[in-house]
Amino acid sequence: MNTMCSHFAIFSDVHANLPALNAVLADIDRHGITRIYCLGDVVDFAPWPNEVIALLRERQIPVLRGNHDQRVACNEPVTPMAKHSPEERDARADAIALSKRTITAENRRWLRSLPASILLEQPRRILLVHASPRSLSEYLYADTPANTLLAFPQLQTVDALICGHTHFAHVRTINTPEGRPLVFANPGAVGRIKPGQPPASWLSGDVQEGALSLTIKTVNYDVQQVANAIRQSNVPDFYADELTRRIAQW
Repeated sequence: MNTMCSHFAIFSDVHANLPALNAVLADIDRHGITRIYCLGDVVDFAPWPNEVIALLRERQIPVLRGNHDQRVACNEPVTPMAKHSPEERDARADAIALSKRTITAENRRWLRSLPASILLEQPRRILLVHASPRSLSEYLYADTPANTLLAFPQLQTVDALICGHTHFAHVRTINTPEGRPLVFANPGAVGRIKPGQPPASWLSGDVQEGALSLTIKTVNYDVQQVANAIRQSNVPDFYADELTRRIAQW
C-alpha cells in the first residue's frame, strides 16, 4: 500500500487496551494531526480487542498486520518463547486463546485483510512495517547493527524505516555505504508497557522543505483502571500485575 506523507502520526502495539488507545488518539488530535497509521498488534492481553478494532475502523486508520493479529486471525498455534518464564508462557497461551474465542467473525476477516507494509511517499519515502521488512516477528532494536538493517533490500530506495513490535521507542539515523542517511525509528507501544518505557507512546512525523523530522511523544492514562478491568475479566491477572509493576518503574 502506498500513500502520501507530510505531517503524520504513527503508533503500534495497542494489544486490546482501549483506554490507552483513546488517550493516544486524544493526544494526536490535540496536535492537529489527521494522517494516522497503526503498525499492528491490536489484539491480546487486555479485555477490549473488538472495541479497539471498532475504533480503528471508525477512525479509518490504516493498520498493519502484526504477529498477534496474524495468529488470532488465522488461528495459528502459540509457540512458547524461551525468554518467557513458565508463568508468562501459560498466561500468554491463555490470553491468546481468549482472543481467538472473543474476536468476532467480521473482525477476524478484517485482521486477515490487513497489509504487511505501507509505503509513505512524497516528498520522503518511509516504509512502515510491524516488525521488520521480511517478518512479522523479527526484533529490530535501537542497537541493531547498521549492517543488519542495510541488508534488507527494501531499504535501498527509502529514506526511513519505522517498525513496532519491540515496544521500545527510539529514533536513530544510520548512513548507507553511499553516505545516504537512513532513519530507523520505533514509536514504542500503546497498550503494553516494557521496562523503562512510558505508559504509552507514539511517533510524530513531519516533512518540511524535504527534511524528515520524527519525535517520540509520551502519553499518560489510567493504568490502574486497565489493571482493574483485566482482573475483572478473563484475561490472565499476569497482565494486570505487569502493568502496575511497569508503571511503578516509570
